[in-house]
Amino acid sequence: MRVVYSDNQVRLGPDGDEIYSAYRLKVLQPQALSVGNISITWNPDAGDAQVHYLRIIRDNEVIDVLKSTEFRVLQREGFLEQSVLNGDLTAALQAPGLQVGDELEFAATVRHHDPTLGDHSFGFAQLPAASLPGAFRIRVTWPSERPITWRATADVPKLVPKVIQGQDVLDYELRDPVTAVVADGAPARVNLRRFIEYSDFANWGEVSQRIYPLFDKAAVLNPDSPLRKEIARIAASSEDPQKRMEAALQLVQDRVRYVYIGVQGGNLTPATADQTWERRFGDCKAKSALLLAILRELGISGEAVLVNTRGGDGTNERLPSPGLFDHVLVRANAGENAYWLDGSRTGDKTLAQIPPPVFRWALPVRSAGSELESVPARPPKLPDSIVVIDADAGKGFDHKATVKVQQVMRGDNALQIRSKLMVMSAEDSNNAVRYYWRQSDGWIEPAAVSWHFDEQRATLLLTVTGEGKLDWTGNDTDGHSLTLFGAGFTPPDEFHRPKEQDQTAPWVTKYPRYNCYATAIHLPSPPAHWAWDYDADPENRHLGGVDYWRVSDLRDNVVRTAMSIRSSVPEITAAEAEEVNKRLPDFNNSMSRVYEIQNYDSAPDHVRQPAPPFTADTDWTSPDAPCGHAEK
Repeated sequence: MRVVYSDNQVRLGPDGDEIYSAYRLKVLQPQALSVGNISITWNPDAGDAQVHYLRIIRDNEVIDVLKSTEFRVLQREGFLEQSVLNGDLTAALQAPGLQVGDELEFAATVRHHDPTLGDHSFGFAQLPAASLPGAFRIRVTWPSERPITWRATADVPKLVPKVIQGQDVLDYELRDPVTAVVADGAPARVNLRRFIEYSDFANWGEVSQRIYPLFDKAAVLNPDSPLRKEIARIAASSEDPQKRMEAALQLVQDRVRYVYIGVQGGNLTPATADQTWERRFGDCKAKSALLLAILRELGISGEAVLVNTRGGDGTNERLPSPGLFDHVLVRANAGENAYWLDGSRTGDKTLAQIPPPVFRWALPVRSAGSELESVPARPPKLPDSIVVIDADAGKGFDHKATVKVQQVMRGDNALQIRSKLMVMSAEDSNNAVRYYWRQSDGWIEPAAVSWHFDEQRATLLLTVTGEGKLDWTGNDTDGHSLTLFGAGFTPPDEFHRPKEQDQTAPWVTKYPRYNCYATAIHLPSPPAHWAWDYDADPENRHLGGVDYWRVSDLRDNVVRTAMSIRSSVPEITAAEAEEVNKRLPDFNNSMSRVYEIQNYDSAPDHVRQPAPPFTADTDWTSPDAPCGHAEK
């Protein structure tokens, strides 16, 4: 198809905001006939929608589609399976008779006046960043006396408001845009293109101050609230503020299910603590208000905090707006320690199990207002995944080895797998675990599988035992060798961008990531005049925001390696990326191996750091499992 024009206008008025969208598209190929599927969505609690026209232009004839066809209004609730109830309505229509060669012209306005923040305006508009022939416009208008702040990215040049009949008007047109140049591998904030934002909040403190009364009111309990019994029980169980905090968090996580409520102004307004407890369901706002109410009664200081679950990269570079956040949780204090308590999660039995925050910025909700706060990156202390392989090849090179593989999982992934397994029958869960191992370690013929979830450590342990043929190479004359599982590092990619891109932009990393691998191979007894040796040099380096660690040894005819990879920061600078490029030639990316050698006594000495003497029965779910913790 070809875009004849696309016009998007925003009018910020005293009675809410209006968003007008109009376009005219020419259908050039059959694949574009889907543009005839017309739909508009709005929230009836906050506004309405009006269709202005829908036309088909064919050979200079204008066909008014709305004369013969009506929109159907549906309440789709497309995210019910994710426990989301937003109340949005969708008007849908299939334009009849649309053919290749036709032009389709459509215009509609959606009015929005939020019941909670309807006297404020904030939002953004963006023109296409990809190459797309056609004419495009963004237009934003507001009364001149209204204090609206706006900002545009650097690639929107010479944008100056005009005053037209008492209205300030921002008008930007773009014709036949070429693809905007972005920086490969850069954070999202660096690659914003053709972007205009606006807000009437003067600063972040105003946003914080405006949201505060909503949570302050919702966190007040009725004198006869049934919650007071639960609070008294928690208070009687311990005088330790941390223990009380843990009990309050478990109450909210385990006994109130998550359901997002966006109807009747619920997009920003939390349900009261008593309503949520009576319903036994609520969204992040409701659960946070409930948790605040409980903590208040227990004498524990806490506050609601707005965050973005996708990290919120660059929030500090944007205009103040509640729309930059998609989540709220509680930050509570016990002594000198602050804890991020998320009532929408599950499985946080202890404060120590709460994962480090992945969001970069947070806005505390306070009566006097608060500025945006930076949340320092905290790399994970424990691995999200530990894979342990113990293979006994003592029967010889031509025989299958007896194998035991364990995988320890932590975090949300472990909780999700556990929630699926625990509702299955024993037979079905056994089959599910067998399938998992077939997918990840198909070379093993499983004799038995098992799974166990440690509630106190929030750790899932998957195990398979069986037989498998090790991939030995060589022969009795030249000796045998074996590449060791989970013992070799993949070097980082080189950091290079095309010359037309911003060479000074930072690079994102795979943060947060912490994976550990341990391998033990019980070797066949070597024949006379042969001995075992191995290559797996010790490693303990930091490169490009990643910690690489490995130890190994060979004792009592068993070769052992343990290694880990941990991303410690979410991004690195261009200078750090260049340092990685310089050090890549020295990066030891050889696969670790064990091999037979003759005249062992005359073999060169190796510089090695002994691996811990783990066995198949080592408790790898323990926080003390040997995985190269930075703290150790």
